[in-house]
Amino acid sequence: MKKKEQPKPKQKDFSASPFKALKGTALELREPVAAPAAPAKPARKSLEADDESLFLDAVADVRRLHSAAAAPARVKAQAVAKAQRDDEEQRIFLQAVEALKMDVRFSDELPEEESSQHQLPVNRLRQVRRGGIRIDLQLDLHGLTRDEAVENLERFVKGAYNRGQKGVLVITGKGNNSVGEPVLKAAVTAWLRDRGKSMVTEFAPAPGEMGGSGAFVVFLKEKSSN
Repeated sequence: MKKKEQPKPKQKDFSASPFKALKGTALELREPVAAPAAPAKPARKSLEADDESLFLDAVADVRRLHSAAAAPARVKAQAVAKAQRDDEEQRIFLQAVEALKMDVRFSDELPEEESSQHQLPVNRLRQVRRGGIRIDLQLDLHGLTRDEAVENLERFVKGAYNRGQKGVLVITGKGNNSVGEPVLKAAVTAWLRDRGKSMVTEFAPAPGEMGGSGAFVVFLKEKSSN
């Protein structure tokens, strides 16, 4: 018995229709997705305001330096203050001399024959403070009797005079803690005024930093070459 021949399948016609599969399909068109926006930069004015605030905080405790233009005014003010201080020291010095009842007179004018050789004590004291006259030698009479003090004073002044010293310091004490100190002060004053006048040109209470009223600055004459 012969097999029944199966009919050959009919070849389909080739058709290139790529969109056929999309038939009946609804397409949804989408708008392009925008790229993420970059973060907005802070406003320049806001940054400047923050910077200014930080700067003001940083310099809150800073003091402004005086400019160079202010230097002359400062120098002038210092000069005025120094002149006032010198006047006050002169007044205190004269009061101290009066309190000691020393037989010494001071004036702003000196005789012509002496003006070239002598200076006012106050001016000499200014020279001492400024270093114009050096006080290299000093004698401390604390604890000595009157006679011992006078003997040591005479030896000391003669030695300084012979060495060409312009000035020396003699410490007597203020008399606050010892009943003997006022006696020493009176004895020193008397010797400098009388027996020591051939070597002593002037003497005065010392500046505060050198002992004040508890000491004398003694200015010596120039030793004669004869």
